[in-house]
Amino acid sequence: MSDKLFEDDPFLLHYGDDNLLDINEYENTVVLDFFDTIAYICYTDFFTPRYEDVNNKHRLTINIPVNNFEKFNSIKADMERLLKYMTNGEKWCINFENQNKVKKLVREQRCINDKIDYNSVCVLSGGLDSMAGSVLEKNNKTLFITYETNPIEVNNSNNIYESLVKNEYNKHIVVKKVYLEKEEHYTERTRSLIFIASSLIFADYYGIKNIKIYENGIMSLNPKFNFSRRVTKTTNQKTLFYINKILEKLDINIKIINPFKYKTKADIIKIIPKEYDHYIINSTRTCSKNAGIRHFRNKNKGNFHCGICIACMLRQIGMIYNDREDAEYLLPENLIKLKDIFEYEKSISKNKNIKNDEKAAIYKFNEKRSLVEYYKQFYEKIQNHTIYNYLDLKEEYYEDSNWKEEIENMLIKFKKELEKYFEQLKEKK
Repeated sequence: MSDKLFEDDPFLLHYGDDNLLDINEYENTVVLDFFDTIAYICYTDFFTPRYEDVNNKHRLTINIPVNNFEKFNSIKADMERLLKYMTNGEKWCINFENQNKVKKLVREQRCINDKIDYNSVCVLSGGLDSMAGSVLEKNNKTLFITYETNPIEVNNSNNIYESLVKNEYNKHIVVKKVYLEKEEHYTERTRSLIFIASSLIFADYYGIKNIKIYENGIMSLNPKFNFSRRVTKTTNQKTLFYINKILEKLDINIKIINPFKYKTKADIIKIIPKEYDHYIINSTRTCSKNAGIRHFRNKNKGNFHCGICIACMLRQIGMIYNDREDAEYLLPENLIKLKDIFEYEKSISKNKNIKNDEKAAIYKFNEKRSLVEYYKQFYEKIQNHTIYNYLDLKEEYYEDSNWKEEIENMLIKFKKELEKYFEQLKEKK
């Protein structure tokens, strides 16, 4: 493979007859340039193995060919600022190059249907929050957009769409991931960007002014209390604000919104009818851990939640508060003590190697202990009113006049949810 990331314009690799619906031609070069920009960024993030806590700027320097050079050159600093924030301080260098060949999507297989009217564009990621959002969007003539970050999420998204929200007025679009001949780097930090970019062509073509990303407000705030716990900022309101400012500068009249920004995970679980619990358990993935970690070697087929990441525990907190049945975790939710975790590892061990089982148990014990400590700090800082010292909050990030009250109410609710969770932990010690 050459040093060039893509041999062709990325939009040509991601869109075609199988996912363009009734779009026969698409000529908005600004939107196509934006998609290509995000593709270059995300694939660089996905396919640049590295230790993230050093200066990788030389490895994260990207040259992106665009038709609208002056427009995109004007957002260079904005894009670098966004990426630095989303990737926990990593420095990026984005260089735009003028491309003379005009970008354009033209289908080989022409669609004879007239342009259909849709009311909404909604990201369908295969997560629990996304599932709840899809339930709300079911009767809204909605385009559900999935980007294939991995096959599990695509399968989950397909199951949710086919089983819960499919009707004659909705459509589900899957944008396939391009697998480069390079070693992958597991990261979730920029994934929201590729979902947004994948949705933008459809929102623009059908004249829809908002792209909806459904993510609970606690995960979106995701405060960082210590260096050992990495947090994601993919749907933080500051992130969405930065993205919307970039779109505005590019004269793309579309906004990215999060309708769940003031809801806790427990709030969102309440939205989903109990008769859908089977789909929550079998067709949603909340985990942010890499399933390839060696200490997960004993995982059961179909078991996709680690139980020792921020997202998994937040899911557990919400499910416990609602008294709902949950998915199976790689580390069962009721295991806390090292000796109990070690006994569990031995019981599921495939190779019956005591030394490896012990290492896996220690890893899971330490991760669980760190995670519980993270949420204890969260609780204490809400309790003593210092939580706001750890949150990225500014009036300009929110369009609602009552945003402060909404966040305060959400935090108070989350405190009650944590109290119930900690009570259950005490019973299991």
